[in-house]
Amino acid sequence: MVLIRDELNSAVATLQITVDTHGSTIKDLERSATSCSDDLGSLNKTVNALKDELKVVKNQIKGVQAKCDDLEGSSKRNNIRLVGVPEGLEGPRPREFISTFLQDILHLDEAPLLDRAHRSRREKPGEGAPPQPFIIRVHYFHVREEILCRAREAAPLLHQGKRLSIFADFAPSVAKLRAEFGSAKRLLRACPGVKFGLFFPAELRITLPGGALSKFTDPAAAVNFINRDLGSAVPPTSE
Repeated sequence: MVLIRDELNSAVATLQITVDTHGSTIKDLERSATSCSDDLGSLNKTVNALKDELKVVKNQIKGVQAKCDDLEGSSKRNNIRLVGVPEGLEGPRPREFISTFLQDILHLDEAPLLDRAHRSRREKPGEGAPPQPFIIRVHYFHVREEILCRAREAAPLLHQGKRLSIFADFAPSVAKLRAEFGSAKRLLRACPGVKFGLFFPAELRITLPGGALSKFTDPAAAVNFINRDLGSAVPPTSE
């Protein structure tokens, strides 16, 4: 009996040591888990703070981009583009040539005063490729508006049997926004009695025959409005 009791006491003592060791290990794991939880909470706070800072930075970037677009737009306020003039036709004095050229094709009372006129700065086109457009800065804004108005009234413009285009010179970001209204403008041209205009930077204003005015900065919303409210005025498209 004594031998058995000694063996049992020895086994119990060994088990107690094992239990104590496991207990200590569990406590260490609990402390580690608590520390990890605290670290995770701290990381979450840091991530949320960084997200808030990112939102602020994105808004600041948007503001700076808007200012840059506005400055670029202001610098191009008096600019127009002339597309379709054959390469080399302007000779060594492009500003004087374009001034006289505009007077002739638009039947202006006098040759407009231009600050500068030059081809766009890109690689010279190869044989058979379209000519580089002219970028023209008109000295007076009202003369620039008259040129654009005459160009719209005289469309299509032709020179030596080839078509010319004259339009305002916008910053690339603004030009992209305005181009997105192309579908809406095509629909509006088929609506009798409806007047419309695309205002800077990209706001479509539609005046109905009764005088009601609608404004759109979203091209999709403009198309939906035209199809919904002016649909009866738009003739069906032939397939």
